[in-house]
Amino acid sequence: MMKIKELTKKGQLRLAAMLLTVCLLIMVFPAARVRAANVIDSGDFVFSVLEDGKTAEIIQYNGKSLYVSLPTTVDKYKVTRVGPAAFMSNKTVKELEIPDSFEYIDAHAFSGCQSLKKAEISGNVETIGECAFMNCTALETVVLYEGVMNISDSAFSGCTALKSIELPNSVISLGKYAFFNDSSLEKITIPATINEIGGYALEGTKWLKNQKDDCVTVADGIMIKYNGKEKSKSLPEKVKQIGDFAFAGHQEIDTILLPKSVTKIGVSAFEGCEKLTTVGIPDSVIAIGERAFYGCKQLNNITLPQKIAILDKQVFAECDGLTAITIPVKTETIGEEAFFSCDKLKTVKLQNGVRVIREGAFSSCLSLGRLIFPESLKELNTTACNKCLNLTRVEFNGDTQINSFCFADCKHLTEIVFYKNPTNINDYVFAGLSDLILYSENSLYVEEYARKIKANSDNIKNLPPYVDQGILEKEQQETPPGFSGVYTLIVIVILLVDLTVVVLFSLYILMFSKRRRKRRSSPKYMAGKGTERQRPAAERQAASSESRQGSDTQRHVNRTAPHRERTSDGPKHLQNQNRPRTRYPEKRPDNGERQKPKY
Repeated sequence: MMKIKELTKKGQLRLAAMLLTVCLLIMVFPAARVRAANVIDSGDFVFSVLEDGKTAEIIQYNGKSLYVSLPTTVDKYKVTRVGPAAFMSNKTVKELEIPDSFEYIDAHAFSGCQSLKKAEISGNVETIGECAFMNCTALETVVLYEGVMNISDSAFSGCTALKSIELPNSVISLGKYAFFNDSSLEKITIPATINEIGGYALEGTKWLKNQKDDCVTVADGIMIKYNGKEKSKSLPEKVKQIGDFAFAGHQEIDTILLPKSVTKIGVSAFEGCEKLTTVGIPDSVIAIGERAFYGCKQLNNITLPQKIAILDKQVFAECDGLTAITIPVKTETIGEEAFFSCDKLKTVKLQNGVRVIREGAFSSCLSLGRLIFPESLKELNTTACNKCLNLTRVEFNGDTQINSFCFADCKHLTEIVFYKNPTNINDYVFAGLSDLILYSENSLYVEEYARKIKANSDNIKNLPPYVDQGILEKEQQETPPGFSGVYTLIVIVILLVDLTVVVLFSLYILMFSKRRRKRRSSPKYMAGKGTERQRPAAERQAASSESRQGSDTQRHVNRTAPHRERTSDGPKHLQNQNRPRTRYPEKRPDNGERQKPKY
């Protein structure tokens, strides 16, 4: 301690720097040793020890064997996983065996293995990851043992040589695009245990093309595709689920009646059915997936089942024909953009049961004039009702947390009614609005909030009766990003000026050409040209030779004669040709000294 105190200030700084460097080295080198210890290279295989310290996964294959059976142990560790892209784009392996120790095959583990023809997967493997065998174009045989539960998205997509596959009874889910574009697949066994099949799971297969039934149904009543051409369709009782994308993009159907056996409507089930006007949904339905009716522009007659707990994301977005909707009592959540841009939606009845309304749920509903939120509503999320151009009154029956920009750009919104005194209103809820009147029962919170946002406040007793004012403003055409009216006008003016300049220049060139042609066609010009042409060729040649000889003689005289004896004979340009050239004009004084010119 005494030595440190005796050090100078500079020495103390050096000592502190050295101590800091030592600390960093102590921290870095053990971490590097741990990382090195976590990776085990056994030659053909490279392993990584997992976090539990007892198991490992294969992260890379460097071998060149045609037949590969994955190792079950390495050192003291049990191998349980095939890591992401471990065999990706391998060109040598033809047969693969995954033994019982493995529990998981990660994403892209064997994708693009061009030579792989056969794969046997143990029943202990619960999940085959996304794109695990995607684009294995030579794969002909896949053996899945009892125990495999989940086949993820695009797991076997693009396996064009695969002709048949049997899914064991343990499989419960088949991801979207699971066998997409397997063009040779003509036989597949799908057990009744499967309760979820993703969109386009079997699209592009021979098996699906050979199905003659209008309602292609697999497993326990999951309808995966509609092949019919009728405009009105009542689905059979065997249908229990409407699968993802089952009717998507169908351009003819206008009426669909679902049987009481249906319990679920999948993701994008009716998306883009532009002529669909009526859907009969029974009360047996308990779930409707995302974007289920997205873009059904003529849909105007629909009643939601009473057991729906969640209206999912964009479920009725851009349904321009929808005019009224009643949210059931048991519905607790209205998802993101659930009714986004429903231009004709004028009446929304929210039952006392709704607790959360997500972002953009009623955004850009141009015909909405009034919204009444129930006492059960606890949270109104950001932009939930923004850009409702004709909304004039909003009423809150409970203490609702109102987040930023909920009613931003609702240009005609003037009346905000609080039947219960609120406690949590964000500062930017009514961004871009003016002439607001906040009504409450003498709430100090509301009065203070009104002063903060420069709005008026009043007692709820003075609230006037609601009057439907109809459509006050139609949808505005949005200006493309980076453009404005003034900018567009400037661009048009510049284009007009440029066009005018081009036209005037073209006219000038045209007039000049016409004048030149007219001058050349005049009698005087033609007479001169004719006289020259009438001279004999020999005479013209002799005159030309004489002219050249005279010029040569004059040049010789000018070149040989002294400068002082030159006269003004001959052309001026020949007189000046041999004149001494100086940079500055000079004057010589009487004493003979050179004098610089004055400017």
